[in-house]
Amino acid sequence: MKPFQYKKPDSVYTQSITTAHGQTATQATFHASDIRAEHMAATDPLTYAQAMYEAADDHLNGEEWRENMNNAFPSEVRPYGSQPTAPQVALMEDRSVTFDPRQTYDGRTMTHGEATAGSLVSMEAPEVGILVSGRVSIFDHTVQFGFTERSMEQTGTKLLDDLELTLAGKIAQSLEGQPSVTTAYVGALSGSPAAQAEDLLDILAVHLDTFWGRDISEFGILIPVALRPMLNRAAQRAGLGDIDELVGTRVQVYSGPDRGVFLVPKAFALLSFREDQHGDVWRIELSRNASTQSWDLEVSAVVDVMATAMVDVKLGGSDWETTPVALPIIKQLILSEAPEALPETPEETPAG
Repeated sequence: MKPFQYKKPDSVYTQSITTAHGQTATQATFHASDIRAEHMAATDPLTYAQAMYEAADDHLNGEEWRENMNNAFPSEVRPYGSQPTAPQVALMEDRSVTFDPRQTYDGRTMTHGEATAGSLVSMEAPEVGILVSGRVSIFDHTVQFGFTERSMEQTGTKLLDDLELTLAGKIAQSLEGQPSVTTAYVGALSGSPAAQAEDLLDILAVHLDTFWGRDISEFGILIPVALRPMLNRAAQRAGLGDIDELVGTRVQVYSGPDRGVFLVPKAFALLSFREDQHGDVWRIELSRNASTQSWDLEVSAVVDVMATAMVDVKLGGSDWETTPVALPIIKQLILSEAPEALPETPEETPAG
């Protein structure tokens, strides 16, 4: 057949796929030959898209994902329409905290108070939840050249890894600036990967607040993804399997802007994922985008970060006058030097 001389299609077949909760998408395909649908599986965009959808749904809405998420960080999956569970932990010894100055009932300004044994540390529900969402477009022309099971596995793994980094990045973003987060500038790392890893481990040990956990294993750690190769190299040199063994606890990497390293006590902080009406944490949709001749695979979930710890503190030694204050339970370690303070501008003296 010469260029631009096309034969009228003499066969057509339709394909339908049912996605989450009964939603159906249908595609019609026209051919100028007697090729049947079952003979085109390795070049059929819908077959590829359906396989990716089913793999994502099985993993993200399965028990394995929930178990892995809880191992990475204390998590709950709460029923549709319910509020996050607010952890409440009793203080078993005296604990003094420093908090923002505030006025008492008689006009006094207090800057220091004491939380006595038996006080409950409660977590405040966040004002804003995090919607984590990602989309990939599966273009017809990229699939019609053919695909294999291995290539699909590589694509699926990359999508899940990117989603994990995005979720962790949003969690780091939500932690930054919270009342229960204290920031420390610890200086930039330098030297070989082994030296940098040793320095980072020393920094973690020095800044570990043993009141919220006796050892590093009782904390979750968030690090920027740029630090992962350096820690992996140090783990290899030490004959260990991964960075979790090197550090002594689960280390979660995140993407996006470098917000430093977060030390989060597992006993006091919590991730609360929301289920939908059908009991799924992740909403997964596969839809046909006719304008780009592609299938769009979209995944999304909503999570609340329970990381603002509050406790009632006595004021001025009084046994009955208390006020709720935020406890500094999370450390944010910035791997750079502290910014220089701006010089104060002298006040101008009025003339005359």
